Amino acid sequence: MTLLVGSAGEEFYERLRSLYRPLFGRIAASDAHIDQMARDNLDTSRSREQLERFSETIGVSLAGKRLLEVGSGVGVTVAVARRDMGIEAFGIEPGDEEFEGTLKVSWDLLRAAGVDPDVIRYGVGEAIPFEDQSFDLVYTTNVLEHVDDPARVVSEIVRVLKPGGYAQITVPNYGSWWEGHYGILWLPHMPAWAGKIYVCMLGRDPAFIDTLKLVTRGKLERWVAPHRGEVEVIDWGVRTWENRVRTLGFSEYSALGRLKGILRFLHRVKVIPAIIAVGKALHWETPLILTFRRVQ
Repeated sequence: MTLLVGSAGEEFYERLRSLYRPLFGRIAASDAHIDQMARDNLDTSRSREQLERFSETIGVSLAGKRLLEVGSGVGVTVAVARRDMGIEAFGIEPGDEEFEGTLKVSWDLLRAAGVDPDVIRYGVGEAIPFEDQSFDLVYTTNVLEHVDDPARVVSEIVRVLKPGGYAQITVPNYGSWWEGHYGILWLPHMPAWAGKIYVCMLGRDPAFIDTLKLVTRGKLERWVAPHRGEVEVIDWGVRTWENRVRTLGFSEYSALGRLKGILRFLHRVKVIPAIIAVGKALHWETPLILTFRRVQ
């Protein structure tokens, strides 16, 4: 369900399509993939699902809490959190060439939804524009692979989190078999140079690979390690991944319908138990869903 219905919803959908086509036209699998990206990024059920997963993981209601979304995109999650879930949500979004359009859309979308647009600020994860210990909750999804300095972003998230507060970082796992931006199978731990050759062979734009940090479980562990005395890791999302692979119980956002089709075939040939066993050992879980609590 979109945040805005009727002509207002269609207006924002068209705006997103016009933004995404030049950015992702040679990355996405098809025009239909871009159209679905635009629909998905206006989908309130997706935002609610993600926030409810955060709440379930930490065992705490998010209502009444002060939450920061790092990389708030077009603002739907902030709007849903404030308008529908009783969360005092804020967001930051960069305003550089790639993201300037989405920042402006987010302000207009919040206005149209009856939410103060000032709750989303211009900002980057490496320099979050809020004071120390400002938030009960920090949330970010599909952002860490796009930043300049992921370790610095993790440090900033810890800095603005109150003692006793929780953070959840969801990020694609490039130690797994799936690349969601292109919607393609991926060789785990494939280096960027090989990834560029691979996507070029598939007729896609290889330049996008240069904009990505190829995050893996090991890299994320290293970025968290300097904060070992400050934070307690609660979950990595392994059980969520296992459940999704076993039951196919995940929404088909973006190109995930293609991934679900591959998993259906693997179910038919009865190799899922082996894949899960090996996947747990080799950290194939995707996405990585790191949840931690700041203890001091």
